[in-house]
Amino acid sequence: MADDIAPELAQQARRQLHHPELAATLREQLGPGAAADPDARVDTALHPSCQMLAHSLRAHRDAAAAVSQYFGIALQQYHAAVAVVDRLERTCPAPRILDFACGYGRMLNLLIHRVPADRIWASEIQPGAVSHVAEKYGVHGLQSTERPEDFDPDQRFDLIWVASLFSHLPPGLFERWLERLAGLLSPEGVLLFTVHDKALLPPDMKLPASGVLFIEGSENQDLSTDIYGTTFVNEDYVRAAVSSTLGERPCLRLPRLMNYEQDAYLVGGAPERGLDAFRDVPLGLRGWLDERRIDADGTLRLSGWAAAMDDDAPVRVEITLDGEPQPVTTGEARPRVAEVLGKPGLSHCGWSAAVPLPRDRSETYLRIIARDDCRDDRRGNRRGNRRGNRRDNRGQRALIFAGALDIA
Repeated sequence: MADDIAPELAQQARRQLHHPELAATLREQLGPGAAADPDARVDTALHPSCQMLAHSLRAHRDAAAAVSQYFGIALQQYHAAVAVVDRLERTCPAPRILDFACGYGRMLNLLIHRVPADRIWASEIQPGAVSHVAEKYGVHGLQSTERPEDFDPDQRFDLIWVASLFSHLPPGLFERWLERLAGLLSPEGVLLFTVHDKALLPPDMKLPASGVLFIEGSENQDLSTDIYGTTFVNEDYVRAAVSSTLGERPCLRLPRLMNYEQDAYLVGGAPERGLDAFRDVPLGLRGWLDERRIDADGTLRLSGWAAAMDDDAPVRVEITLDGEPQPVTTGEARPRVAEVLGKPGLSHCGWSAAVPLPRDRSETYLRIIARDDCRDDRRGNRRGNRRGNRRDNRGQRALIFAGALDIA
């Protein structure tokens, strides 16, 4: 764990990670696209140098909330990747996949339950991360390089997945990595990379005329700010970068695909590689736990929000304590959520619950899951509306919270 994480908080995080209910919860969230073996366990023993968990711990100062956020984002990326792989397999059976800038394997840990590990390559500039994912998940490890021109895996890939790298690259390096990675695609392959769009800029900052703003500093303190910071771009900049480095390659933008935050861009492996099959990749479900407190009388108070981001439709919120379902009220007003996300339809996406805690134990395990099990009726009623409503979220879930709670 990072040196600036208090020892007690780090110990609490390890307790949450090693709790058997967490692995079981994550396995259930993988959905029907996962491997047939129901006993396949999701590994929750994270590498102690994982910067993403450390970032969440710094932000929340709450081990259960941080671990929930870490895996909630991992699951969201997994579901997006599975949707892309499903569409890719229509024309490219048994695709070879490169997870570039994979970190310590947040998404790989789940993807190996959908794609055989021998068809997955993982690359990272941190040597310890490469050896970790290769040994732990059985994928092929590739050491990345500071200079894009020096990265040579000596093979082609059908999907190159790059989440949260281009959102940190300075101009110039952005174009060089774009050219290098797209050059590693098979003709039927696709490159997917994510960026911070200008819409995510803080109110007191503006994008320059160049369409790109690079700020030194990021959540990864181990990388030089010369090559890794925080980057904001507009669509014109991205399309110009694709055009100037790759010529007539097709390019498709999927706004806010990654956790309803980062935009995703897909680039084809050849000028004739069509991308229409990927236009309906769903944004999926999102949710958050805003309040978690225990009153003096032993009542657990919970509140938050949850919704389907493709059509703003309400979803079911499932709360359990030690596996026992608990009552929850939905449809509550959340105007601030609608305002921040720019989606007026989310004005009543709130939920809350008051749950009596058991008195016969010292610990209980709380799970909060958003579920969308009734999409068929909505799709039938709205067929023919805007394209976003045709995205199919049936059976999707979103992890809002999973953690062990102490009962005083």
